Amino acid sequence: MNQQIKKYGLLISILCLCGFLNYHPQMLFGLNSPHWGWIFSLLSTILIICFMRIRDPEEWNQKLGINFKKNDIRRFVIITILISILAFFIVDYVSMLDGYNFKPKLFYYKTYLGSNYPFHYVLANYLYYLPETFNEEMLIGALLLLGLERRFKKSEKNFIAIGVAIIFSLMHQGLFKWSPVQSGELLTLTTIVTLFFVGILRNSLILKTRNIAMSWAIHLSFNMVFFSGLFINGKTGKFPGEPEVFNIVFGNLTMLILTGLLASISIIWLNIDKLEKEKPG
Repeated sequence: MNQQIKKYGLLISILCLCGFLNYHPQMLFGLNSPHWGWIFSLLSTILIICFMRIRDPEEWNQKLGINFKKNDIRRFVIITILISILAFFIVDYVSMLDGYNFKPKLFYYKTYLGSNYPFHYVLANYLYYLPETFNEEMLIGALLLLGLERRFKKSEKNFIAIGVAIIFSLMHQGLFKWSPVQSGELLTLTTIVTLFFVGILRNSLILKTRNIAMSWAIHLSFNMVFFSGLFINGKTGKFPGEPEVFNIVFGNLTMLILTGLLASISIIWLNIDKLEKEKPG
């Protein structure tokens, strides 16, 4: 019993530390350079992998969902590129519906942030989402999701996918509500439901493929497009905060329907083998 407490207590402590490193600690400490963001997040990645290699030397990569094969890497690259292009048009469209002009920071940072704004600050912004989304996929997408699947072997995968999707959506609400570096603005109900559908999509992909390659590709490409973009209010010319950006992008009927459709398709794909077995004859 004591050994179990020690084992899981250490795991929870490491996860808490990684969570802290992953979410803007440089803003909390008032560090000037945005490069601290991706450096702290990358440190979190290294810590997660090193800890799991020591804790589970035989299965660490399976438990973290990073047991990639060559096809997984190719799939990741192709999906990331395609979703990034698609995400630009989607974000541009839904921003317009909410009265905002969307501009990729990579191409418009001098226009809106000043001619003297350093390019390496823009680069740091894009770099941050590589380890940040990777860590989320390992911790929530694989370690928690696949861990629950192993723990409750008799449970339906659908229930596990839905349960972790609820955690995923509410986690965003908690981060924005109680984070010391955010405005405390709440996400709308539509935004939370849309994020719930996104969670079902990600979880279904991981449970089906047994790794995070496809899920990470979707997460990374979308985050890199809308978080590294500039949203300019058409009336005031002001930039919205991070919670407002979530509400602009995900808090509308278009995204609700789109993500709901994708979540439904992914659940069907997750259960396709079971459905084929149940076919008469």
